[in-house]
Amino acid sequence: MKALVSYEIVDFDERLLVVNKPAGLAALPARGGRQSLLGLLREDPRVASYPVLPVHRMEADASGLILFARSPDAQRALQRQLREHAVVREFMAIVRGAPLEDSGVVDLPLGADRVDKKRMTIRGENPRPGRTTWKMLERFRAVSLLAAVPVTALRHQIRAHLKAMGYPLAVDKLYGGEALLLSEFKRGYRLGKGQEERPLISRLTLHAHSISLPRQAGGEPRTYTVEAPKDFQTTLKALRRWSA
Repeated sequence: MKALVSYEIVDFDERLLVVNKPAGLAALPARGGRQSLLGLLREDPRVASYPVLPVHRMEADASGLILFARSPDAQRALQRQLREHAVVREFMAIVRGAPLEDSGVVDLPLGADRVDKKRMTIRGENPRPGRTTWKMLERFRAVSLLAAVPVTALRHQIRAHLKAMGYPLAVDKLYGGEALLLSEFKRGYRLGKGQEERPLISRLTLHAHSISLPRQAGGEPRTYTVEAPKDFQTTLKALRRWSA
């Protein structure tokens, strides 16, 4: 099966594989046979000489860097380093609202919502400790660009913690972020007769910008960084122009 969207192999060796995942592609297989990055990588001749094993989660509608292991031993080691907070993943997040502070920490437990199991909520079912650090990158009119680092690795952690802060992702239907429209910011915005406004961006406003790894099997520590994709950058460009 051909990929519906393209992905970029950033780096790989006999222990790990770093991939730049596009928004709209599930990281891991799910019910219903939806195409996944893991499935595509296992068929990719560039990396087929070693296994491809998952290390951590990533939302289908988020973009950016994701890590895979090339052996069971490497998988266990990388997952242990994640639990010990030795692997640092930084996300760019466009959120609603503008925190007064320039940085902060969210220390709140997360568990499954008792009504909607698709959601995570503060002190939901079987809550586990969660910690996310964040810092302000840019302020716009009623919207902000944050850098968020999930210290722990819970499902939907950044999304649920930002929601709990009162600053949900600008686009996140599950946690309350609505469409981001140019008409909210551009004075004198007008549509032609019969036209319908399209949102600036129509997926999660979340991008895994960088990942830093500790020393692996005698090698040097590594840091990988990727630019946000076109839809994310176009949105920021519009905000800088019309909502500074």
